[in-house]
Formats: sequence, C-alpha cells, structure tokens
Amino acid sequence: MEHVQTLSTLRGRAILRDIVRELRYERQVSSITTLVTCWRLCTFEREVYRYSKQQVTVIHALGILRGTSLWLQEVVNRFYFSTINSLVYLGAAILLVVVSGYRFTDRIDVRMVIAGVGIEACMLFVLFVVMFFSPLDDEGEEERNETDEMRELISEIGDIATDYASAGTRLEAVTAALSDIVARQDELLGAVNDVARAVSLASTPQPEFIETIRQTNLALQAFHANVQALVEATNQLRREEIQRAVRIEVERILEQRLR
Repeated sequence: MEHVQTLSTLRGRAILRDIVRELRYERQVSSITTLVTCWRLCTFEREVYRYSKQQVTVIHALGILRGTSLWLQEVVNRFYFSTINSLVYLGAAILLVVVSGYRFTDRIDVRMVIAGVGIEACMLFVLFVVMFFSPLDDEGEEERNETDEMRELISEIGDIATDYASAGTRLEAVTAALSDIVARQDELLGAVNDVARAVSLASTPQPEFIETIRQTNLALQAFHANVQALVEATNQLRREEIQRAVRIEVERILEQRLR
C-alpha cells in the first residue's frame, strides 16, 4: 500500500491522472461519474483504492477549496478542456443564429436574444475558470505543449470576438440596404397606384370630361356650318364675277362689230 501526503504533490497529481485514464478508457465510466469521483478524491476521500486499482492512501485530504482547485487543474483542464471549448463555440454559433434571426424575422424576440447572450456569457465564464486553474508548468514538455494550446485557444477566442464585430457591422450594412430597398419599393408602389388611377379615369371618363367633349362636338358642328356657308358665299361671288366678266366681254365684242 502506497501512502502519499496529498494529491497536490507531483506523485499525487500523477496518480490522479492515472485514475482519470483508468475510469475513462479502461472501465468506460461516463464523464459525469468520472468528474464526480475525481472531485471526491481531490476534496475529502483518502482511500483511493476504493475507487481505483491504485493501491494508494492519502494521508491529508485537501478540503473543498484546495481540492476543487486541484480538480480543475488536473482533471477538468487536462481532460475536458476541449469539450468545454467546443461548448463555447456552440454557444457562439447559437448566439449568432439567434441575433441573425432577430434581425431578419419577427419570430425571435428580444428575450431569446438576451437568453442566448446569457448562455454564451456563462460558457465563457466557465472557460475562464477552467483556464484560470491551468496546471503549473512543472512537469516538462507535456505541460508546455498544453500551455501553447491554451494560448492558441485564447487567440482563437480573440478571433471569434473579431468575427462577432465584423458580423455585426455586416448585419448593419445589410439592414441599411434592406431599408433602402423597402423605400424604393414604396416609391414603385406609389407610381403603380398613380398609373392605375390614370387608367381607371381613362376607362371610365368623368361627367365633366363627357360634357366638355359634347360642347367641343357642338362647336365643331357650328364651325363646319360656318365653313359651308362661307364656301357657298365664295361660290356665289365667283359666279357673279364670271357673269360680270362675260357680260363685259360680250358688250365689247358687240361694240366692235357695230362699228
């Protein structure tokens, strides 16, 4: 039977990681059961052999605070960090979909957007807690690699924030474009209504228009009559002029013969 002072020592941390691997990969225990069992071992359980094949007894339990810190460092951060990070990305995607739906549809109200923001904030807070209790760089190259991975994840989170800002700007531009399209559509509808009104007036003339046409027809008839009278008078004058000219010419011929 091996005895260790606490699980926070280097040997204790190695034993704790071996227990996690045993529960997850050898015994195929669920993730929740593994987390709960490891938390019990980190906080107040001292008989490790009751939960694992490791024949180890802990002399001093760490308690709630120190045990939870060790549990976050050696169990959650090392073995479940990618899962938590994936949930943060999922929350970001859901939030983006909810905000987009709120922008372009009426089926999503403000409460759903606030709920999405709250869920994403909770996930980011969980990620902050897990990253805050990152294990110390005291075990060589493996932990240095994990630190590099966490830095890359922090950089990716910054990229996500930048993408959020860019997406918000693009959504504002799309909203402005849609507002412009709606305004132009209203103008086109007004023009179509004016054309329809004009066509309706043309197909069903008003009484004033009919009366004007009737008066115009009467005036045209009177003008036609006047023109006919003028033509007759002109013809009469022409006949009289012809008769006068013929008479004068006959008189001239008779006078010449009588001489």
